Amino acid sequence: MENYDSMCFGEDISSTVVMMKNILGEILHGLDISVDNPRDVYKKLNIDKKLGWKIYNVICEDDPFLAAQFVPGKAACRNFMKLCKKLGTSKKLLKRAREACQAFDEMVEKHADSRKEFDLMLLACSDKGRSKAFLSQQKAAFTAYSHLLGVQAATQLCTWVFCPSDDGLYHDIASIRGFVDFRRNRPNVPWLLEWAYFTDDENVPKSFVQVQPLEACPEGTENHMGVPFYYSFCSAPLPNVVSSRKCEGRVVHELEEAPIGNTEAMTCITAQVARSVFSSYRTREDRYREVLVRSRTPVERLVFDQIVHRDLIGPMDPELFVFGEFTGYDWARAAEFRNPNSCLPIEASIQKLGFGVRAMYSPYLPWYTEMMEDVFARLDWDPNLFRTYRVVIDYPVIPSTVNMRSLLPERE
Repeated sequence: MENYDSMCFGEDISSTVVMMKNILGEILHGLDISVDNPRDVYKKLNIDKKLGWKIYNVICEDDPFLAAQFVPGKAACRNFMKLCKKLGTSKKLLKRAREACQAFDEMVEKHADSRKEFDLMLLACSDKGRSKAFLSQQKAAFTAYSHLLGVQAATQLCTWVFCPSDDGLYHDIASIRGFVDFRRNRPNVPWLLEWAYFTDDENVPKSFVQVQPLEACPEGTENHMGVPFYYSFCSAPLPNVVSSRKCEGRVVHELEEAPIGNTEAMTCITAQVARSVFSSYRTREDRYREVLVRSRTPVERLVFDQIVHRDLIGPMDPELFVFGEFTGYDWARAAEFRNPNSCLPIEASIQKLGFGVRAMYSPYLPWYTEMMEDVFARLDWDPNLFRTYRVVIDYPVIPSTVNMRSLLPERE
């Protein structure tokens, strides 16, 4: 039914827009007005520049979904036809123009409750306009959620580093995550820190995985809740954590309420390492290495890295999935078991960067290279043996999950 409805919508758009294109083109041709340039339209008709631009785009835009977005409103169409009548357009052409406008208005009423909703549908169906439309809505959602939820951050960081274990049979995994310039927009708002979570391909939690902080608590610093702060890269003072509790096999850390505004903004990074987790090679139980990050906080951008030792790189480059969390219960489920229709049409791709720390540079996090040098030094891993795969998403949708899935290598 959904495919049929989509096809019906597309057919309605195509037929109606062709009708509008033809009649507007004939009217301008009859008035000896060229459509080589939008300036000719509004100058020779002596009309508003915006209206002239719309008429030009209805005629000249090849994408019917974008062309339909430029069709003027009812009042503007009436005024345009009155002007054309004064300029000598025939009654026959004006009648066809009124019929085309009426057909367009009926189509809008058929598919949407308002012209604004209709224009959003058009952009969602347009190959040219889709990414621009969604980014605009993502930015608007960021503004709304920042106000409603009472928090926001400049950047959400999630980095997974995969190295072979000492015997080469399993993964050693480092997880670095957190928020940069996190602030409250209204008082008395608690918030949860991100945490590492491990499952197999069947979505079974690996609660036996022992996770250790990458950096020990500095002498004289109290950390009663055991939060794995990456102290060297957190702002001071550290946030107060009011509770740490187990939830679905993992630990959840809740930040205490804090004052609002930029003066109380903070950067909070956590770093952990787990040893000998999951097979390094493809098995019946584990075919993929799938890493994910959950978007639950309004942020201007998400920086999501998977950094993989060359011996663990599979036969194909990673795949990217951005899932909308419409159900709430399957966010950690492997991509192959998710409903493909829950993928969001977000303009994003995986950047295949080079080997070594220098390839990890990020313009959004000027200290990121320094931090990753410190990570590799603490773990005694050679960064030149690791390749970085990166995803950057502006204004990620809330709630959603961003997944990178890699087919594990076969054991020789």
